[in-house]
Amino acid sequence: MNDSKSDQAPRLPKPRPEDVIYETCYAPVDLSQLLASAETRSKIRRLPGPQLYFGLQELSDEETVALLPHITEEQWQAVMDLDLWSRDRVRLEGLAGWHRLLLQTPDPVARKLLRGTDPELWQLLFRRKLRVYRRLDDEFEEEPREDEEYFTTPDLQYLVILPRHPELARLLRPLLERLYRLQPEETRLNLESAVARTSIELEEEAYEQRKRRIEDLGFQDYINALSVYAYLDEGEKLPEKAPPELREISTLPVRAGAPAQPELLLFRVIDGLQSALDRERLLEEISFVCNKVLSADGASPSSRRRLELGIRKAISGINLGLDHWSAGELAKAAEGVRRHYLQSFFQYGYSRLMDLQRWARRVARVQPPSPGSFAEALLEGLLKRFPLRTVRTPKGQRRRFVRTRRELEICRKKLDRIADAD
Repeated sequence: MNDSKSDQAPRLPKPRPEDVIYETCYAPVDLSQLLASAETRSKIRRLPGPQLYFGLQELSDEETVALLPHITEEQWQAVMDLDLWSRDRVRLEGLAGWHRLLLQTPDPVARKLLRGTDPELWQLLFRRKLRVYRRLDDEFEEEPREDEEYFTTPDLQYLVILPRHPELARLLRPLLERLYRLQPEETRLNLESAVARTSIELEEEAYEQRKRRIEDLGFQDYINALSVYAYLDEGEKLPEKAPPELREISTLPVRAGAPAQPELLLFRVIDGLQSALDRERLLEEISFVCNKVLSADGASPSSRRRLELGIRKAISGINLGLDHWSAGELAKAAEGVRRHYLQSFFQYGYSRLMDLQRWARRVARVQPPSPGSFAEALLEGLLKRFPLRTVRTPKGQRRRFVRTRRELEICRKKLDRIADAD
């Protein structure tokens, strides 16, 4: 029998926590596969808005146009809510970019998409990207300059001066003409509102509408999400879950997955749960904290890299808080997640990092490290907005999240050595 290493089956790498949560809660469905047959196409309109949104990132324009007849206006609205906003600011180029598809879709499909788009967004687009002048008697309020591109609306009531950016001008003219053909009265009112109202007023109104809807999707408003970083004193009593243990807080599809990195106490607790429903509920609660961290950080859900970074931060904070609160005892940790919200454990872990950061700030002030030293790198990491530990690797120094009370204690001891240095 040959026991050589070449005959042994290769060892598969352990899945990272962020990969498990991403695949469980955020991974897009294969929309191309759903479009392939009549039997599966009917499932598209039942997809939660976020899952449809993530799946759309994988499609070409041609595939997206083929998909549009099979989605609802509510799903389209969810796509707009997730893609166009960064904190409380809207990307109008994104609005025009998505709706260029109106030029390629049948009238009933195009009207459905328009019903799923807030009129305030169109008004804001017209206000900021176009100059619109009314007809007064036989003349317009203003006349265009010779070097400006313009056109008159089909009802002859408005003179529209296009932006100087050639690509945007080439998109907005046919788009506005199509809007007039599809919804002439609504489009006229949107142009009139764009002339009469201010940009700030329109954006605030659109934001308030989006804010209400995005919370129903499990992604909290930026201002409200900041509470995830609330400070908790060490030993402070954590709020207890009200019955039932966990209400449904997200429409994201959650499937219980295999535990990742069992050295993390959080995943050892998940692995020890006997009920598949309990595991699913806990994973859903993790996704809620992840969504809140992503919203508070202003991370766009369209970026997998930003998603994974936010997921890793949320998992690290929850695990650190749970590990510190339970002193690493598995039984106490299991009872803790049954009685208390995972958000509280994230806040508890983040608060211990803030305690460490205050000590790091004092050490840096009293005992400044040598330039280029590991001590300098350590302090720089701990003084970041979200404190990070610094580790030495074969490829040099790297920054990592603090995930356990042991890692927290190591950082503390390193700070003590810097403070005690002559």
